[in-house]
Amino acid sequence: MLLLSRKKLSRNDLVSSDCYDCGDVYGHGHFQRWFCILATLSVCAQQCHTLVFRLISGDVDHWCKQPHGVVMMSADAWKNTAIPLEADGRLSRCTFYKYPSDPNDTQVVDCDEWDYDSEKARRTIVSRWNLVCRRRPLRALAQAVYIAGSLVFMSAVGHIADQIGRLPVLLSAVAVLQLTTLGGCFAQSYIMYILSRFFNAGCAATVGVLSCTLLFEVSTHENRNRHVCAALTAGLLMAEVWLAVARLLRKVDWTLLQGLMLAPTVLTLYAFAAVHESARWCVAEGNMVKAEIIMISAAKENLFPIPTTACMLERLKEEVARVSKRVTSTAKDISEAKELQRRAFVMFGSSFTVSFTMFSILMYEAKVASGASAWYPWASSAMNLVGFGLLYAAFRKIAAARLLSTVVAGLGCMAFLISLSFVVQYEPLTTALFLSAKPFVYAVSILIYISVLGMVPTTVRCSTACWFFGFGRLGGVCAVLLSILQDAGREDVLFALAGTALFVMLVAHVSIRSASEQPTISSPLSTTGNVDTMGYMKQTLDPLTLKKEKSEKRKKSRARASSMKAQSTEPKPNNDAID
Repeated sequence: MLLLSRKKLSRNDLVSSDCYDCGDVYGHGHFQRWFCILATLSVCAQQCHTLVFRLISGDVDHWCKQPHGVVMMSADAWKNTAIPLEADGRLSRCTFYKYPSDPNDTQVVDCDEWDYDSEKARRTIVSRWNLVCRRRPLRALAQAVYIAGSLVFMSAVGHIADQIGRLPVLLSAVAVLQLTTLGGCFAQSYIMYILSRFFNAGCAATVGVLSCTLLFEVSTHENRNRHVCAALTAGLLMAEVWLAVARLLRKVDWTLLQGLMLAPTVLTLYAFAAVHESARWCVAEGNMVKAEIIMISAAKENLFPIPTTACMLERLKEEVARVSKRVTSTAKDISEAKELQRRAFVMFGSSFTVSFTMFSILMYEAKVASGASAWYPWASSAMNLVGFGLLYAAFRKIAAARLLSTVVAGLGCMAFLISLSFVVQYEPLTTALFLSAKPFVYAVSILIYISVLGMVPTTVRCSTACWFFGFGRLGGVCAVLLSILQDAGREDVLFALAGTALFVMLVAHVSIRSASEQPTISSPLSTTGNVDTMGYMKQTLDPLTLKKEKSEKRKKSRARASSMKAQSTEPKPNNDAID
């Protein structure tokens, strides 16, 4: 894998940026809270962009419109005389009699225009651009283009963020996201709409991934995983609740409905006011001047002792200078680089599998929800709330790798049960399983993402996180392409495939757990002679410790001097006797 190749890794300082704990340099407090708020808002906005298409692309009853040149009839007369009946007794949606005035002529033709149920037509883009019958695949195309936007952006954004910094890329994505969101809300053609969706997807994904990466890099080792977990769960839950609220507006035009659903996008402008560049990235790039400015600012905001920060910075500068002199890779470096590649391969495959399952659930959930009346969205939000609460509680007590394996096994079983429910065609069971499956798939996505952030060094963290997200979107594209199974009535096959892939993923994760119980970034590719760098820095950089050591040295020195002085003034009886 070129992304994590040994040659690429050897060109960068992989040790210095990850050898310290933020809590020892600038403490823990308000500085981290601003990043946590931004990550939560960014994840919420990103999820709103993902869910909005489900909200505005629902099915609506339709039938062929009276063509020009035909004797005009009333709507009821047209449907009774010109629209044939399907095998199930319903009026045909896509054909009409070529000669409706002749009752003996049953020749039918496809229609090019449609009339829609007036009560629901305003709420959906289906009626706006006639996404029905032979044009129905255009609906799947819009979703595929959205997913492809994330995939294309993620393939480049991560590398750029690792080269020029997280903050410039984040702020640029936030600015473009505001413009493309407005463009999508006021699009006058289908082409303009899917183009805006393409850029929305890429920018929203960029903002979400980089915000969480920044939060991870500025948090203390003790809190970083919990911070990212909390931001992800809170953001996803806020988006689900917002979707449930938007569904209550039954008489609102789809353009206004879309604008309301995407309103949280405006909150990402908060990034311009509250966050800084990642100090870890500055250290990794050797830009200690900028790193010092950020760390001192963070220490002041957290009311952390500035002398302690200054001492830590001095030792950190020495560490950067020492590591920069190393020109060759050790055997341990090579071994750990290979292990890193193996873990990344498993994580990328896992991202593909989980996203394939998630998009399959989200697509078919719309069909299930439509038959479950108005209570379903609120029940789904309640289940997600319970699931996120249990995840956060378990995350504080159980190792991430073990928790991930448990949740993956549960999701795999859930996928097979959903497949079975489609076979037996028992609707209450299918509804209950979909309600239970969403918290599982969200939990797996969160745990894998946190593991990826902790698995790689700072110099390639954004690249890896973005590629991880991109592989997930590739799984989403596959799920959209396989949505043809829904039209064929074989949803059971799709979820059986998802369940099988999840258990293969579980086996892969169990195989890499033998190396360590939980991924860590503490000296991921250690250098020769770099033994317990963090412990050494903590022991030597605290001003109180230094004062104590100097005081003890002075006491010992004075004691030795007093002892020597006492020995020099002591009488010598033997010499006096001889004299």
